[in-house]
Amino acid sequence: MVKKTEAAANEKPGIDPGLIRTVSVELEAILGAARMTVGELTALRTGEVVALAAPLNQPIALRLNGVAVALGELVSVDERFGVRLTEIVPWSG
Repeated sequence: MVKKTEAAANEKPGIDPGLIRTVSVELEAILGAARMTVGELTALRTGEVVALAAPLNQPIALRLNGVAVALGELVSVDERFGVRLTEIVPWSG
């Protein structure tokens, strides 16, 4: 019979974080949304602009599986968009 030490008996079972650090996930940057009718949607043509219902200075939400994980602001990174993090949403595992 194997006896557990007191420390081992108090450990919570779980997944070793080292095992999942290399798992790829997709992070989405949500800029805003627009509301329109189906008629307005089907009338859209190339070159038209759809205004989003979000002010230019509104923080950008970063979402993982639809859950907000951070907020930030748009920046330019070598001819691409980037997001400078301004707030990390606390995780309650």
